Amino acid sequence: MKFRDITMGKWSQTISLAGYLLTLSLFSLNALAATEFKIIDLQHHFAEDILPIIQPLVGSDGTATGMQNHLIIRASPEKMIEIEQIISTLDVERQNLRITVSHQNNLQTNNDNVAVSGRKRIGNVTIGTNKYPRNAADGVQLDIENNQSSIRSNGNQFINVMDGERAFIRVGRSVPYTQEWVTLTQRYTSIQRTTEFADISTGFSVRPRSIGNQVELEITPRIAQLNQNKYIDFEELSTIVRVNRGEWLDLGGTMQQKDEVSRAILSRQNGQQSQSNALSIRVE
Repeated sequence: MKFRDITMGKWSQTISLAGYLLTLSLFSLNALAATEFKIIDLQHHFAEDILPIIQPLVGSDGTATGMQNHLIIRASPEKMIEIEQIISTLDVERQNLRITVSHQNNLQTNNDNVAVSGRKRIGNVTIGTNKYPRNAADGVQLDIENNQSSIRSNGNQFINVMDGERAFIRVGRSVPYTQEWVTLTQRYTSIQRTTEFADISTGFSVRPRSIGNQVELEITPRIAQLNQNKYIDFEELSTIVRVNRGEWLDLGGTMQQKDEVSRAILSRQNGQQSQSNALSIRVE
């Protein structure tokens, strides 16, 4: 009897588990039935170019993957219509875009000049500076002079880049690869050894994507080895903004607030000199 009770208990548990799995399966089937599945062939772009824009649009019940020039999408009928409309605006022949970079550099220098004058008698010996008056009383005078100078320079730079490709906007040239940069590189990238880096260029990698009358800009902090093809992109610090064609974007102000790598690129201090950079870009 006891054995039969145990068996019935197990049998009841089995039925309950089967019912749960059946309910879950029906729920999944209902969710699938409420979505559409399509494979969309791209004519002018690879899937990886468009997927980052499409994936957030499919919803919690949808999926978006890609391979070569094919997008594989599952989404609700309403979302599928929206996605297809967006793809039609994105999958157009690549254009050659012109990026205008407006750059303003502010360099401030502080110089402290210290001068000592005076005369001191020790026994029969008098020690003093040549400029100290002979009839003046013994004593020492310390003069401290602080000079500040500020130099501002500005200019424009033009870069041509294909739609969807990366362009490098250089901010700092021949920047010493100090321990600060070693620490930042190890903190925000998977690269641990950069001993071959000495002086570097700093700036931002910008990848524009045309979306109708707007341009989506993917902006990534970058450091590059001078006169070499080696560079490091801080991918996890990338940010995406969307602007109208021909509209100026305050790139420096946008990135200054984002992360410490961008702040190090845009401003630096070396001894008695401090340097800050204002940077704006326009895509046409």
